[in-house]
Amino acid sequence: MTALRAGAGQLRFAGAFFCLVVGAVYLVPLAWVLTEAIKASSDVFSTSVLPHTFRITNFGDAWHQFQLGTLFAHTIVITVGTVLLSLALSVTAAYGFSRYRSRLGEGVFLLILSGLMVPPAAIIIPFFLAMRHLGLYNSLFAVIVGETAFALPLGILLLRGYIDNIPRELTDAAVVDGASDWKAFWYVVFPLLKPAVATVALFTTISTWNGFLLQLVLLRDTATSTLTVGISQTAGQVGQLSLQLVAAAAVLAVLPVLVILIAARRYYVQGLSAGALKQ
Repeated sequence: MTALRAGAGQLRFAGAFFCLVVGAVYLVPLAWVLTEAIKASSDVFSTSVLPHTFRITNFGDAWHQFQLGTLFAHTIVITVGTVLLSLALSVTAAYGFSRYRSRLGEGVFLLILSGLMVPPAAIIIPFFLAMRHLGLYNSLFAVIVGETAFALPLGILLLRGYIDNIPRELTDAAVVDGASDWKAFWYVVFPLLKPAVATVALFTTISTWNGFLLQLVLLRDTATSTLTVGISQTAGQVGQLSLQLVAAAAVLAVLPVLVILIAARRYYVQGLSAGALKQ
């Protein structure tokens, strides 16, 4: 028994050490960007890891140089619109696929899941042509539609797995008491979906906030640009910007998503674990 406990302790230590190493690998680029963001222009290409002088004013300069106020506003509109639209569609679709099973429904479900295997670059040209034909080119709504289309397969998959774990007897009892199917869903099932909904919302927020290809193709000017595209295009103007301002803009762009991830981490773990297990 003592040997087994010692072996289990060593295994836990090895696992913890491995997680620390992996975490350090992910944190190194973030730490590098943060140190570059507070350096003076004379220290940007120095071999020293820590800056000799701290220039917090780089963040204010980057805000004005990159017009981050406008870029933040457009990104927030696209992200919030995508999250709300994708949640509304994925929750209702997942409930239908879970509670009203049929061969046709299973076929449609598998067809939707095939969207997980299709990269945006594969259909960006026909999607661009469709948006231009509908008169939606260079509009934020076109990006919301595209991001929602790519967020739906994963959202439906996670939410259906979670709804499968909710006893059907709960909704049957509500129907027996006189509630309609819609009321049974809204008042019985939906309140139990908070962890799963938070997980899907978090995934959608991160993917939409960091989205680049759809925004690059569907938005043609800075008047409708987003953070990823705006920073990339402005930083590409050689000779006009310094590296520390680009790093400062990147740090400011990451902060909102980082705060949301830390605040919602509990629901994120609950949603993934509950949706992955079968009762």
